[in-house]
Amino acid sequence: MSRIKVRRYQIAMRGDMPRPTRPLRIVMIGDLHNRIFGEANNELVTAIGKQVPDLVLSVGDLTVGKPGKETNLDVGLSLLKRLSCECPVYCIHGNHEFRTKCYPQTYPGVYLKLIRELHRAGIHLLEDECAKVDLLGTRLAIHGFELPMEYYRRFGTKPLTANVVREHLGEPVEGHYNILLAHNPLFFDSYALWGADLTVSGHLHGGLVRLPFLGGVISPQIQLFPKYDCGLFQKYGHKLVVTAGLGSHSFALRLNNPAEITVLELR
Repeated sequence: MSRIKVRRYQIAMRGDMPRPTRPLRIVMIGDLHNRIFGEANNELVTAIGKQVPDLVLSVGDLTVGKPGKETNLDVGLSLLKRLSCECPVYCIHGNHEFRTKCYPQTYPGVYLKLIRELHRAGIHLLEDECAKVDLLGTRLAIHGFELPMEYYRRFGTKPLTANVVREHLGEPVEGHYNILLAHNPLFFDSYALWGADLTVSGHLHGGLVRLPFLGGVISPQIQLFPKYDCGLFQKYGHKLVVTAGLGSHSFALRLNNPAEITVLELR
């Protein structure tokens, strides 16, 4: 089990929200990229199960989608199906899954298989959608944001405004604690200005290589020392948690950067 780090955060909910009857525990996973921990991913499932989550949030990139290569969905789907037997699972597309949705001729049948299998298993896929959840005496609104592909470009990032988020999702839900699943954390300012109380993200793989005092070295968009590489960040009274994720692709490099699951306790 030593291959999987468990990173924990305690999150204070807004003062106007009813407190849960006990800390509401969320396990957050990201960027699996088909990695397997033990036979049939038993190590990973066990590590998550030990946290006794009330919810699991998957922030994207279960698989690897690259032109000219077969896209294997089985590893990620199997993981989410097993987790959904124990508690509700909410997920979004990362840029790899979203690519199969945008370019069906390049990835024939992949996206249709993905959504079919998720729906059959009762896993909540949020494609610019919101799910309202009443749990442990408090009210959550879980939003899934589909970031258009142009915001994943390498060597330069197109600005994203809060209005673009609003065009995709509408307004935050009044009287609820609004959790935003957004694969790419680079636009935290706009997520916060939109009104997300808590944004959860991945995508940056912890910066691939992590250095003491400096953090992650490089992002998938070839940006050095990305600002939101991994950890808990705050702005305007809103919070962002970025997981360093579980796997890698293309450059299979994780130095001083173990695979991790992230545990959030809402209080």
